[in-house]
Order: sequence, then C-alpha cells, then structure tokens
Amino acid sequence: MTRPDPFTIPEWKALHREASLVSQILGSGASALSRASYGSGFGEYYTAFFGLSVGIERLAKLILVANYALENNGALPGQSVVRKYGHKLKELIAQVDMIAEKRGITVPHIGPGQPICTAVINCLDAFLDASKGRYANFEAIGNPLFDPADEPVNKWWTEVVEPILNNHYRGKKREAVVKRRAAQFGTMPDCNMSVLFTDETGNVMSDATTASERTGQTKWAQRYGRFYTLSVVRWLSYIFDEMTHMAGYQPGQESLFGHYEFFQTYMVNNHLLLNRKVWPLT
Repeated sequence: MTRPDPFTIPEWKALHREASLVSQILGSGASALSRASYGSGFGEYYTAFFGLSVGIERLAKLILVANYALENNGALPGQSVVRKYGHKLKELIAQVDMIAEKRGITVPHIGPGQPICTAVINCLDAFLDASKGRYANFEAIGNPLFDPADEPVNKWWTEVVEPILNNHYRGKKREAVVKRRAAQFGTMPDCNMSVLFTDETGNVMSDATTASERTGQTKWAQRYGRFYTLSVVRWLSYIFDEMTHMAGYQPGQESLFGHYEFFQTYMVNNHLLLNRKVWPLT
C-alpha cells in the first residue's frame, strides 16, 4: 500500500508551521537575553521573557501532541484535548518529564531538575501569569499592594542571576577583575560624568564605580542566563527528537515526519550554549 505523502496532509502542515514558529521565537528570546542589561537593553529582558515563555510552552505542547499521536495510531488530539494542556509552564514540564520517563528517554544533559534551570522555569511560568508577569507594569500602577518582587526583571535577577553570580562569578578571578576595573574607572581624574541608572532590582546607581561593576556582572548574567535557559530548551528538543525522529517514518505516523529538524539547532554542546549569542544557529 502506498503511504501518504506528509506534504499533502493538513495536520502535517499545521505541525510544521508550529515547529518553525516555536524554533524561531525560542531563538529570538535567547538572542534577546544575550543583549539584556540595566541600561539601553532593559527592554530586551521582556523580549526574552515573551519569546522564551511562549516558546517553551509550545514546544512542551508539541511533545504532548506527539505523545498522543504515538498512543493513538497516528491520530492527533482534538481541540478539547489540546485546550486541557493549559498554559502552566511548570505543569507542562512535569508532564513532559513523565512522558520521557515512561518512554525510557534519558537526556544526557542538565534539565529542569538542575536548580538554576528550575528557577528559570519558575520565572518564565510567573511571566505567563498576566498580573504577576507580562502585565506586571500595569498592575503596579496605582496599586500600593503590588509586590516589587513580582516584577519580572527583578524576579529574574533575584532568582536566576544571583545564583548564577554565586556559582560562576563571586569569589573568582573574574569578579576581582571587574571590581578592579570599576574602581579604576570611578577614580579617573577626567571622569567628569553624571551617573543615574536603575538596576534590575530597582536600586538606583548614582556613581560610576557601582554602574561599572554592574556592567561587568551583566556579562556573566547574559552568558549563563542564556546557558541555563537553553539547557531547558535542549532538554525538550532532545525528548521531541527521540519521540519523533524515527516515528515519522512509520506507517500511520506521517503527521510527525521531519518536525524534529527545527530543534536540532538547540541540541548542541555546552560550549555553544555558553558562547553563541545569536539563535537559532544558521
């Protein structure tokens, strides 16, 4: 019997468009995280959170859809089933973890169980909550009860970046270099400048030494924030690849054919996750 051509199946086309979309918004989010800083790049934090929270949510849902197809002879879930997947990132990640365990998929890299990866997921999950996340700035207007700790950038710096700095920066040579340069910059005789910035947690920086040290910290916040976030994406990508790479060639599973290719760009080694600033890879 002749197998159907995947390119003629409406469901395949829908999944292919979705996979392409998800890969791109994950990449745009990771790239924005590489530019995020307290100065001119403050808005990049929000760009990153939008892309990464939605991208991780939808990649997790692609895994749930693939799992449904594998358990139902290639049939894809109806809208009533898809809507029940919800938008809670932590719950979606937990469901994917159960699917991976059930299918005997072991990812050879760190994933959601790593403490900083867990913090990344918690922050992005909170960002999907309108009042505490993507609409937090409007929620804060005229609201004396608004907790500044819920502001997304503040939460990210406190829960993700501070542990990163503790693990990869403080007490190391890189911190000493940053502090020395900041002190030198602040005492330059021709350094006649006015400094007024607000850092990620809302504190005012009014001297060159403090702002310069924060700039030095930002380099590591960007690098390792991207690394741990993309580690979650890599974990999901690996599971999706393991589930669908060969399955798409099986009779009845044509709707799953080839979509894994969009996420192989994230299935790379730690060196690339740490050092590549623009995503997805081209």
